[in-house]
Amino acid sequence: MIARFLRVLLFGLAFLFVMANVHEVGHTVFARLLGDDSAHYVLYQARGSGACMGCNLYDSSRMGDLANVLVNLGGVIFTQLLCWAAILLLALRDVFKQWMLLTVIGITWLGDAILQLVQGLQVNIPEHLARGPESTYIDYGAVVWFLRDYTGTSASDLKAAMVLATIGYTGLLLLATRWALTRRRR
Repeated sequence: MIARFLRVLLFGLAFLFVMANVHEVGHTVFARLLGDDSAHYVLYQARGSGACMGCNLYDSSRMGDLANVLVNLGGVIFTQLLCWAAILLLALRDVFKQWMLLTVIGITWLGDAILQLVQGLQVNIPEHLARGPESTYIDYGAVVWFLRDYTGTSASDLKAAMVLATIGYTGLLLLATRWALTRRRR
């Protein structure tokens, strides 16, 4: 029992490291695709009095509001691609251990989709968001700011829409996972 717990814990921690890097690379890929050819990812960088671990560095002033929305969603999009790959693999028998795939699904959902939502709900949306080279945006907070700037919709309405979208996405994810488990048992 303890050995199984330790195996799941170690796999989960290793996957969490992989997921965090995939998340940041997702931001960088979207920034490059949408016009910032200077965007890059660093695993570690010492800066002034601090350090940056696993950072996407891009210049938000090089693109418009909607492109910045996609860049700030890019990390979650990439991690959710991992999640959906795990669901599809779960539907196949004996490709990977079931516990490994369920761990990947759980970590990518809770550790990124839900965590990003909670951070986005907690952050105060400033009247003006600094544009330019940076690495300090809170993903969903920046999404709300850029969408508010583009559409004029209030931050509270945009945050409510994020909650509803996340609830809907979670339901879809649960249905897909249930389908994969049912198909695996056949």
